[in-house]
Amino acid sequence: MDFAREQGLPLAVRGGSHGVPGCGTCDGGAVLDLGLMRGIRVDPETRTAWVEGGCTWADVNHATYAFGLATTGGMVSTTGVGGLTTGGGMGYLARRCGLSCDNLTSVDLVTADGSFVTCTDEQNSDLMWAVRGGGGNFGVVTSFAFRLHPVADILGGPTFFPLDGDVIRRYRELVAEADEGLGATFVVGLGPPVPFLPERRHGRPVLGRHLERMPCPVINTLFDDLVPAGLYHYWKGAFTQGLPDGVVDAFVEYGAATPSIRSMTVVFPIDGACHHLGPEETAFAYRDADYSIALSPTLTTRQECEAQKDWVRAFHRALEAYSMPGAYVNFMDGDDQHRVQADYRGNHARPTALKRRYDPGNLFRLNHNIAP
Repeated sequence: MDFAREQGLPLAVRGGSHGVPGCGTCDGGAVLDLGLMRGIRVDPETRTAWVEGGCTWADVNHATYAFGLATTGGMVSTTGVGGLTTGGGMGYLARRCGLSCDNLTSVDLVTADGSFVTCTDEQNSDLMWAVRGGGGNFGVVTSFAFRLHPVADILGGPTFFPLDGDVIRRYRELVAEADEGLGATFVVGLGPPVPFLPERRHGRPVLGRHLERMPCPVINTLFDDLVPAGLYHYWKGAFTQGLPDGVVDAFVEYGAATPSIRSMTVVFPIDGACHHLGPEETAFAYRDADYSIALSPTLTTRQECEAQKDWVRAFHRALEAYSMPGAYVNFMDGDDQHRVQADYRGNHARPTALKRRYDPGNLFRLNHNIAP
């Protein structure tokens, strides 16, 4: 960090290498790769896990499951802990346990001037507030402490339906009626090439079910094969209150034109425990949003991905009339920098002031950047 700052070089911080805009690397600059920092320690008595900054959620799930414990992580096991958590953190357990950042009790952080600080709600509380949803703007997190929950085996897995507005509306009713113990992520896409779906159904609208009792970590691996390294992605995001009929109609219209077997529209319910905190209690401001939507075409070549950008942009425009002003920072692509203020909503002034204090030179700018 000192070298990059003194030489005036761009500095990319790489955790799990899962971010779509490619902020974990750069040309003509320095890459700070945390990939060898994979240590985890679990205290089952206090239900706490200490997790180093280069870990993936597969690492965390493996360590905590041994004690019958878990916390909210990503949808696929290769997701990096650092990027997901500092952006907020959505996953299967969010309705029950809150966002990943809601379960964060302390971090060790290296700030732009090279200082090493420990942050909790009592110590360096301003930075602790900021890393709960403020992304990588304030420093490099070398260690996270997470609150764990008694979750071991679950009843879960995918159920496949044809693309139909009535199915989506029934899902909307199901989530509204269900208690917080139900995690029910909705995906619009083509039949994926996964082992539990017959090959004749791959790439086609499908009916089917693969619901069974499984260890909690397993559900985070079911779709890993859809996102191997080396693919091309382009993402857009939206928050909604409920799923208005206009959103349902857009899912049906644009879902029918899903560009590839790996592309999907993912709808995360973020009500339940995610609403237990107020919008000003963390940098993640959208505590009144019920759903977070990710539009994510995924193709095997750059040319194919470029060709599908018009599809996802048109899809996103179709949602705008029913969406809240901003979206989840981890669903922002490289051309979404103009949305930063809306993404932090009424909280934007506070992280901006903290950025001026802790990173006035904007060393940490390869991210969804809060300019000082």
